[in-house]
Amino acid sequence: MSEHDDPGPRPDPGDAPGGRPPSWQGAPGYSGFEPERFPPHAPMPGAPPYPPGTEPERAAVSDRRPGRPGLATVLPRCAAASAGWVAVALLLALVTGVPSWPLRLLALALPWVLTVAALTIPARRGAPGPGLLVALAFAPFWVLHAIAVGLLGW
Repeated sequence: MSEHDDPGPRPDPGDAPGGRPPSWQGAPGYSGFEPERFPPHAPMPGAPPYPPGTEPERAAVSDRRPGRPGLATVLPRCAAASAGWVAVALLLALVTGVPSWPLRLLALALPWVLTVAALTIPARRGAPGPGLLVALAFAPFWVLHAIAVGLLGW
């Protein structure tokens, strides 16, 4: 087909169903579907309510945000995340040798408990995954551990 060939007569806009022009002509307001065949959608915010008997069915899942996780849900996750750094510190203590194990255990238990308490705040707000909890436990545990070791004097 060359550029001089005429593709044929173009359809008249009045030939479309209902006397409306077809959508390919870009007619304003014509979308090609019949609105009476589709159920109503949710009203816009601030729009008047649906007439009685035409309300759409409610969704099975609520759109509301779930509440914050409880302390009983979050505490074991925070304790496990901090316990990983306690295990690393314990292995370092075994390798380097410790003159006083009771003081070393106190220097491990105290930062562990305080780190668990500190981790419950972000865990209850956003409930991060286990990897993020372990990463968040790194700085408070090691800073508190260094302070405890310095205060206990070895």
